[in-house]
Amino acid sequence: MKCIAIIDLVPGASLEKLRAELSNELRESWKLFAAGTLREAYATEAPTRVVFVLETADAASAATDLGNLPLIRAGLLSYELIELRPFANWSLLFAR
Repeated sequence: MKCIAIIDLVPGASLEKLRAELSNELRESWKLFAAGTLREAYATEAPTRVVFVLETADAASAATDLGNLPLIRAGLLSYELIELRPFANWSLLFAR
């Protein structure tokens, strides 16, 4: 299953703590990439927000993988997980 995770800084989170753990966060997210779970990563206009595209067995697995990232586990980052499904509406073009 493909999922999008929108990851953002928790309001009021300590930037000092975030900076102290950032290298660990990057190292752990790299492990997800190397394992084939994290397929794409993007920065956004908002400097505190990133977007990950994940490929996992199900949404629960994606949530577990994200929950193991140091900054999410520490409560400094939060995420919204969106499951993606095939876009089936094109079939309406061919319905008779």
